[in-house]
Amino acid sequence: MTKPLTIFEHESKHFAWTERDWTLIDRINVALGTEVLRLGMKHGEKRIRASQHVGVIRLKGRTIQVLPKIYQAQETDDEELKAKEATANLLRMLNYAGELQVREHELASLLRQTDDWFEILTRLFATHLREEWQGGAHRTYEVVEDELPVLKGKWRIADQLRKPERRATFSVTYDEFTSDNKLNRTFRHVVERLSFLTRDHDNQQLLNELRQWMDEVTLVPRVTSKDADPSQLTRLTERYRPLLNLAQIFLDGGALQMTPGDLSTFAFVFDMNLLFENFLAGFIRHHASHILPEPFLRYEFLPQSRGARRYLARREDRNVFQTIPDIAFRDGDAFTLLIDTKYKLLDDKERNLGVSQSDFYQMHAYAHRYNCDRVILLYPSKSAYGEHVRACFKLEDCQKVIEATSVNISVDLSSTEGRARLIAQLKQIFLLETSS
Repeated sequence: MTKPLTIFEHESKHFAWTERDWTLIDRINVALGTEVLRLGMKHGEKRIRASQHVGVIRLKGRTIQVLPKIYQAQETDDEELKAKEATANLLRMLNYAGELQVREHELASLLRQTDDWFEILTRLFATHLREEWQGGAHRTYEVVEDELPVLKGKWRIADQLRKPERRATFSVTYDEFTSDNKLNRTFRHVVERLSFLTRDHDNQQLLNELRQWMDEVTLVPRVTSKDADPSQLTRLTERYRPLLNLAQIFLDGGALQMTPGDLSTFAFVFDMNLLFENFLAGFIRHHASHILPEPFLRYEFLPQSRGARRYLARREDRNVFQTIPDIAFRDGDAFTLLIDTKYKLLDDKERNLGVSQSDFYQMHAYAHRYNCDRVILLYPSKSAYGEHVRACFKLEDCQKVIEATSVNISVDLSSTEGRARLIAQLKQIFLLETSS
């Protein structure tokens, strides 16, 4: 398997692109509705530039891997070490975000075997699905309509009378306890597509094995990320949540939906904005007893303001302009703190730290609509030795405050020390709020 070209977010790198590469990247950008990569020239040299989207883009025989700058190796030029650290942290962020289940021994093995982020996720999906299938496929009672030589279930007499030529069969409806259900059809579709996209020999073997085992499951021609929505899970199927989340990542990333006739060209990317939000919410929830001051432990913790969304206006008796703070804390009917995450870098040399007007207006609306005295804009700091940035903006004619602050996510999330550093940063942010 050819080693991918690794480039970090917002980074520019030498890339001897061709006119065909230009056409393929343009097609990918249009299909995804955003500029994932940009080709250009600088000082007579052909270059490629990444955006804030991370993932894998395959152009015929070449693979480009975009990773976030969340590595600890700040003082080294060892690009391979930085890539491995960033990949490992990216997987752990997804783990905290609840998107997938990563076992530490599994991750160490994967990082030794491949440099390709897409192949790592493919291996995780195939391995975990095989384990579930070995333990027994998920089965449900499904309604089946059929023409049988014997009477089974409910006889559809009206349909029978409309088909007098089928005198030797019965039109029947019956319940069948089967693995051919919606959940498994989603998994079957993802397995099928991944089997054509992977270039890793071990992944190919795993996926082909799964294709054989899942032969009784209908292969539907199209599955969307909505079909993989974890909200469809029940108490009996909750164990499939990490797998369904991973299937949704593949579907959301576009890899399984693009260029169906040309599997040598595809993109699998996702926006770090959403992952940063979900990671922090998951990390705070998981380490709440170490991060949150005593009053906050009693408050309701509402990621994406679940159950507490508000609208800014009404038009023709309908609510419009919904507000959805990323994280909210509620004490009874009162909101004590709102947090919105922004995957951008603050600049302490600017008077307003580089906070955009649109972001500030959004927080201003949150503060008033939720009648919340304190709102935090939380940004990443991706330098392991970067200074903590914090500023408070007191709103005119009221006691409300909007705070812009940064948190360093370039820590080793696999180590106790790395997690402790992030816990200490977040704890300090909450303590500053309560002591203000």
